[in-house]
Amino acid sequence: MKTSAAAPARPSTAPSTRLRRLAVIGLVAPVVALAACSGESPVTADPTAPSGTTAATSTTSAPTETSASPSTTTAPSTAATDGPATDKVAYTSIKAVIKDPDLGHTITAVRLARHLKWPSGQPVGAEQFEIVGVRVTAAAGSRYSASIDPSMFSLIAADPKQTVTPTSEFTSRWNAAPLKSAKRSATTSGWVFFKINRGTTSALRLAFNRPAYAVKTTDKSIPAKTFSVVLTK
Repeated sequence: MKTSAAAPARPSTAPSTRLRRLAVIGLVAPVVALAACSGESPVTADPTAPSGTTAATSTTSAPTETSASPSTTTAPSTAATDGPATDKVAYTSIKAVIKDPDLGHTITAVRLARHLKWPSGQPVGAEQFEIVGVRVTAAAGSRYSASIDPSMFSLIAADPKQTVTPTSEFTSRWNAAPLKSAKRSATTSGWVFFKINRGTTSALRLAFNRPAYAVKTTDKSIPAKTFSVVLTK
């Protein structure tokens, strides 16, 4: 049976991350041959989904952690360090879920820490900023090679209005394991830390900022999109 050469993929007009399609072990050759003979088009994610922010529903019950998650589930230590005397560390158990239907990712925030104590010797930072910790379970989808990285998150505060990216300054503090990247089909769990303006109110949202992707085996793309969920009101 003669088959024509595959048409070259069209170049993307914007920076994007290339994705590899997941092949079923033991069925790679039959599936590829069948597609080539029948002329079936490969399945792709829907590139027509509107961009913007998608809100999910938050509840107050914490999910059960699976064996795929890191073993440490303890909250950051509250050992006394420099910082305003009026600060009081507060922990809230939550279940705030973000789902990306295009990539199959599921992200669950299970615990929120406010007013974490500043490390000793940083009086200026302690006066100006509050450290917020969010414990996250990240389950990456199996369809594509797209990972969930800590840098893709941001914390959104309502008053004063601000959108804050994660900080890596405190990854070795409070005996708290930081969140690690979740590769395809993997689940990780850990803390993501943010520095927000001191005096910020309780209304906080967690955002997952998905970058744009180009599917390697097709000429279609998955656009960038931001998903967010309420942590506390």
